[in-house]
Amino acid sequence: MTTSSSELSAWQRWELAALDERAEPDPLAQQAALERARSAAVEAGHAAGYRSGLAAAGAERDRFAMLGASLSGQAAEHAQRLADEVLDFAIAVARHLVGEVLSVRREVVLPVVTEALRALPQASRQVQIALHPDDVELVRAHLADRHADRTIDLVADTAIAPGGVRLDAEQAEVDATLTTRWRQVLAGLGRHDDWLDFA
Repeated sequence: MTTSSSELSAWQRWELAALDERAEPDPLAQQAALERARSAAVEAGHAAGYRSGLAAAGAERDRFAMLGASLSGQAAEHAQRLADEVLDFAIAVARHLVGEVLSVRREVVLPVVTEALRALPQASRQVQIALHPDDVELVRAHLADRHADRTIDLVADTAIAPGGVRLDAEQAEVDATLTTRWRQVLAGLGRHDDWLDFA
């Protein structure tokens, strides 16, 4: 194998470069590294923004849920107040109408007396009926030929409002005064009213 002088001149002796010398960076590699870093930063920023957005959306959702619950509670309270006011108004109107009816139609006491007598035990022979003085004669005429099996005494009592009666017998008492009946109606409506002025 023969080597020509031209071949020998193409060869150079390799020398170790100094350790403190830096190699020139490859611009393409540098561009690729920058692109990778930018992409990683964009992805990291997107992920952080997404997490932050989810947290903010969750906080807003919770705030709206509390606001909705508060509004629902306020609406329910308002509806209850309105229902109470309507019921109070209806009770006031009913009280007024009852008073008007009793002053115009005195005979409304008659079915009250009849029902109160039916509520007494059959064995009750002596019955005392206390009623408003304005109702005595009307009730006396109504009972004239009825209840022959009982002795009935009518007692005028100004403490009893027109339209009401209280029966006392040997074995029982029936309070069918307007005050008592009105309280029973109000109790059925969940109300209590001690001030009753029907007379």
